[in-house]
Amino acid sequence: MKDNSLYTDEQLFALIATGDEAAFERLFYRYLPKLQLVIRKIVKQEAVVNDIIHDIFLNIWLKREELPEISSPASWIYRVMYNRSLTWVERQQLHKRKQQQLQAVTTTNDAEEAVFFAETSRLVREAIRKMPPQTQRIYLLSRESGLRIPEIAGNLGLSPNTVKNTLVRAGKLIRDHLRDHGIVLPLLLFTFY
Repeated sequence: MKDNSLYTDEQLFALIATGDEAAFERLFYRYLPKLQLVIRKIVKQEAVVNDIIHDIFLNIWLKREELPEISSPASWIYRVMYNRSLTWVERQQLHKRKQQQLQAVTTTNDAEEAVFFAETSRLVREAIRKMPPQTQRIYLLSRESGLRIPEIAGNLGLSPNTVKNTLVRAGKLIRDHLRDHGIVLPLLLFTFY
């Protein structure tokens, strides 16, 4: 094969069907600039253009035995190019929609969780305010000051068992208060060590 323009697309298809790699290369270079231009306009992403072209020519090579049956090679190549390009665009749009939906769900979930957390925190503070003073003091020393049962007992002059029982009672008071307002949390969240 001498000059790229000496062969028609039909002749190149016939030669490619026999496994002629030089004919395949000529066809590739004949269509490369045209395909790049059109694909670039469709997908609008330079990085994808060569991937689609690679896919088109891989398809041609893998289906080379069928090439002689194609009456209009140029139309066939452009149809494959449009199909591949539009499929890529549709997949990107679908991916983008799914990302937006996921982001919307995540944003909604985050907002719902923030509202739930704020309401739960408000109800916990409300429950603490309703506790008897000694129970409230022990609870706050445990939760806000981070003191352990023996330290609280030493600071208040109480037995560790009294502090432990008071903390368990405080946890139940909070849990009951939350439950009365429609929030059910496991007692484990209010267990103190």
